[in-house]
Amino acid sequence: MRFVDSKGLASLGLVMVLSFITACHHKIPHVKLSPEAARQARLDWNLKTLVTAYLDAGNTDAKWDEAATNALAVFASSRSGTVIDDYWQNSIATNCEAAIKAGCDDPMIRYLHLRFPMVQATPKEYADGLCKVEADMQQSSYPPIRKFYLSVRALEQVYAGYSRNEVDRNLTRELADNMLENLSHVVIDKSTPAEEVYEACDNALGEMKGSKDWYERCYTEIEAPLFANWPDDAVPWLLKGQAEIDRSWLARGHGYANTVSPEQWKSFAEHNAAAEKALAKAWKLDPNDERIARQMISVVLAKSGSRDEMETWFARAMNLAPNDYAACDSKLNFIAPQWFGSNEEMLKFGRECMANKNWAGTVPLILVEVHRIIRASLADDADKDGYWKQPEVWADIQSACQRYFEINPTAVDTYYDYAWYAYYAEQWDKFNELVPKLGTVNYAYFGGEAEFNKMVQTAKDHIKPK
Repeated sequence: MRFVDSKGLASLGLVMVLSFITACHHKIPHVKLSPEAARQARLDWNLKTLVTAYLDAGNTDAKWDEAATNALAVFASSRSGTVIDDYWQNSIATNCEAAIKAGCDDPMIRYLHLRFPMVQATPKEYADGLCKVEADMQQSSYPPIRKFYLSVRALEQVYAGYSRNEVDRNLTRELADNMLENLSHVVIDKSTPAEEVYEACDNALGEMKGSKDWYERCYTEIEAPLFANWPDDAVPWLLKGQAEIDRSWLARGHGYANTVSPEQWKSFAEHNAAAEKALAKAWKLDPNDERIARQMISVVLAKSGSRDEMETWFARAMNLAPNDYAACDSKLNFIAPQWFGSNEEMLKFGRECMANKNWAGTVPLILVEVHRIIRASLADDADKDGYWKQPEVWADIQSACQRYFEINPTAVDTYYDYAWYAYYAEQWDKFNELVPKLGTVNYAYFGGEAEFNKMVQTAKDHIKPK
């Protein structure tokens, strides 16, 4: 992750105030909280499991305690949706850097130092670092939720940093075991805020999608305590709906329709029907949660439902969350040629995502995703090579990126994508304009430092003399 200079966010005074709040921490009641009360309850809980946990059981020392607690307080705020500064990541990075330089080797601080680095590591270095800290974290007295997330991040980064043949299967099994063991403690603890439960379970189930056996083990382990501890909350039903959707595809397999057996089709339909029932219950409990509406789009697709039914759920999701990229992506999947649409419908929708002033966040970049999908579908390599150079394609890419930066002026990471498309579209002036905006370059994004330098030189060579 790349950072810009920050004025900073946390101070020791802030940490002391927030730590005082955690001293008054009480169990989260099952009554429905207002959004403000829910955020405060979640902040209290995150401070307790981060700042207070560090002060009680972390590797403390006066030489680095201020920097360490500052970093942990900002991270707690980010986890709770209460950050007050666009540059909170930079605040974590600089405070962790200061703590590490002062000699801190606390596993939570080392973890944040890896997640929010001042200098970008290679994917393999990042994976190795996370695995080392994860092993130390499991031996610490930090709460299960912190151990859980370290196992999740280490597991996903091992798969991201190493090729399939390089992955150490013993290591990934150990990480998965640690993840599930700690998750079981999280869902048993009634004081855990429902949103924290949802995010943890969603992360774990997402990591298990590659294996039917591991997925079943994960969901079977969490289902009973979810419904026992949050009986009147939509979260258990939402998670059940998501799980049943995943189970339906695991039962069907991802081959062509003519390769699916009757038994697989039967199981697919049964799980999808269970998903629809669970999500309907979740929606009844909380018709203000866009995630439920978004998941219903996947149910409609799987049961070959009508376009009108899909549009109804899509409209509900976007009315509740106008920045919901995932809902747009779900609709995009529905109208893809392999399902119930065409390239033309995808392009029309992508341009709507770019132009609709009511939608924001990363939604304009759906148009870029449309072109990625169309290009990937081309059979001829020559057509793929020339795809980005087409004037109408570049016009869409440029319009989507410009709209995105209008509403997200500080989102510097997307300059990398924009520069990549400009280069392969042979828009040399735009590429040259974007290179200085990349800041400290993460060369791995471009295939290494040598490849990036080659791209820069190629673009410079095409500059026309004035």
